[in-house]
Amino acid sequence: MSWGTRIIIAYILGVIFILYFVIRSMMLNTELVEENYYDKELSFNTHIEGVNNANKMMNPIKVIANSAIIGIIIDSSVSSSIVKGAIRFYNPASQKSDKNYQLTSSVSGNYFFDKSKFDRGKYIVQVSFEFQQKPYYTEQSIFIK
Repeated sequence: MSWGTRIIIAYILGVIFILYFVIRSMMLNTELVEENYYDKELSFNTHIEGVNNANKMMNPIKVIANSAIIGIIIDSSVSSSIVKGAIRFYNPASQKSDKNYQLTSSVSGNYFFDKSKFDRGKYIVQVSFEFQQKPYYTEQSIFIK
């Protein structure tokens, strides 16, 4: 085998090697963490204000999880006057596993969710609502087995 043939074979193998990695990289799932992260960046000051308001609450928001349910407990004096709110179960590993619920006013302040409807893994429970025209926001991590 001559040097010319070896060079051509090495060149062809190099091109095949590069094409293999280009095709593999095109097949990877590259979903974004947040879909509208530019819009969320613009409302970041409201987010910070919500975190500060939630930290100042006399009875902080609690997230509990046992073998069957996930519970969110908000002080009843606050939860009975919630104007609008949302509970988001954010799964950092998969956007398909995220769950969103509307937070409505409740006399008891207890919100329960069936754990069997969630995929296994880590979730960040994000609770946001408006009370007395002020934003409130808190988040806590849970792990579902």
